[in-house]
Amino acid sequence: MIRTLIHGAGRMAREVLVQLQETGGFRLIGVVARTQPGDVDAQWYPSLEACKADVDLLIDFTLPGGTRMAAEWCADNGVALLSGTTGLSPEDSEALTRAAAKVPVLWAPNLSYGVALMTALVRQAAATLGVSANVSIADIHHQHKIDTPSGTALALGVAVTEGLAQNRPADDAYKLAYSSVREGEVVGEHTVRFELPSEVIELRHQALDRAVFAKGALKAGAWLVEQPTGNYSTSEWLGLGP
Repeated sequence: MIRTLIHGAGRMAREVLVQLQETGGFRLIGVVARTQPGDVDAQWYPSLEACKADVDLLIDFTLPGGTRMAAEWCADNGVALLSGTTGLSPEDSEALTRAAAKVPVLWAPNLSYGVALMTALVRQAAATLGVSANVSIADIHHQHKIDTPSGTALALGVAVTEGLAQNRPADDAYKLAYSSVREGEVVGEHTVRFELPSEVIELRHQALDRAVFAKGALKAGAWLVEQPTGNYSTSEWLGLGP
């Protein structure tokens, strides 16, 4: 059984709790949140330091800053860290990198299989089309989402840049166009558009249920605890390349 601690009590953390209870192979150690969630049936810890139980995996869905604390705690306690928190600061990212020198770490703004596959396809399309295409990335999310563009949109942008880098000089600047819409209760939609002189290619992913991210987080977490120390990506988890 994978002894699992949930860091956070927001929408995604709660969905992970639901899916964890329906998934074999995990044992819930508790939930870490600043205030006790009244509707969550689990052991509550007001801070990571308050948890003295043995833990194999920490699943982090908090806010920027919280991920930094999670990385430091996991590194100090030998716990694998899976994080899906978006909007990270450079300090948060640096903390994840430091933790990866001591424990297995996987951070991703989106933990669905479909988005991981789409990212690989976007990288391949950018490498093939090169700078002959104008590339734009659009994301649509629910009205409560704070970061704009979304973390997934930015990650797709990185994939475009990596693809383009295969066929252009490193100092050849290329600017991507981003657009974001926040409305209603949309779970998440992402579209990468490659516009050529006479044709347009679009790669699009639509999440229909938030559970897809939580299920992905648990599958990725089960894989992560079996890995040696290091910094991992969703592509590596799914065997799609680095």
